[in-house]
Amino acid sequence: MAKLSPLPKVSDILSEAVIRPARPRDSEAIAALMREGVSDQVRRITIMGSPSLAQFIADELAAGRSDEYVVGTMQEKVVGMCSWKHANKTLHLNHLYLAPNVRGQGLGTALMLDGLNRIRPTLSHSLSVDVFFDNLHVQAWYRSLSMRREKHFHWIQVPLPLLKSGGELRCTISGLDEAAVNQFRYGFSQVALSTNSANYQVGRLGSGLFRVGMVSILQDPAALQGLTRFEAERQLLLIAAAEDCADLSSDANTLVAESERLVSSCATVLENLKSSLTRRRHILQAVPVRL
Repeated sequence: MAKLSPLPKVSDILSEAVIRPARPRDSEAIAALMREGVSDQVRRITIMGSPSLAQFIADELAAGRSDEYVVGTMQEKVVGMCSWKHANKTLHLNHLYLAPNVRGQGLGTALMLDGLNRIRPTLSHSLSVDVFFDNLHVQAWYRSLSMRREKHFHWIQVPLPLLKSGGELRCTISGLDEAAVNQFRYGFSQVALSTNSANYQVGRLGSGLFRVGMVSILQDPAALQGLTRFEAERQLLLIAAAEDCADLSSDANTLVAESERLVSSCATVLENLKSSLTRRRHILQAVPVRL
């Protein structure tokens, strides 16, 4: 009879790591992990490029807002983090980042398992995550959990038109007072822009970009002129489904990034995460996750 191979030594990372809800004082470490986990280009086009990101996270944690932050620590040092947004029958993994020296050792799996166990989604819940194309390793890992593409996004930078005088282009921008406070405190904010054609949620990133998620704004002169009047020095960062961007002219527009939304059922991802730990031959009782 063939002898069974001995179990490999339990990973020091998983045996020593502690997974717990994040606290406001963790915000600096969380922000550092988020910045280190993405490219320079992604930092430029997201809130992760803000020097005040830690302040934003601390305020979110102190206020107990919708996003739920969890950290993994070793010797009380934060080495991993994730954040979740959940509503109705959908669960979205906003962020999952690890320190370079603990990647590939199961901590990301443990963080996801912990989150799914605490939130306790039903079998009918779906799980989604957004991944940039410049992070192929992370893309492959989520796909190994049986997550599949639901949407493919283009991130396109578009110059605003020159300001035109005269004409009746009606545009209303609301939420300016709160946006001014947030812009000063965090370096990013959001306003609501309305025209006769549509309503838009417009984000402001740093001093250079307006961020909009509707490609139809390019066909709305009142909206574009309204943004130019508001802050003419900015450019428009358009985030839209790839198929909706197919007819855009490439002369002035610049494709700065691509991302995809991956989805699966929570039940499927949960089973794959558990199988991943089993394949690593970890003794589950030694993993500090409430499975």
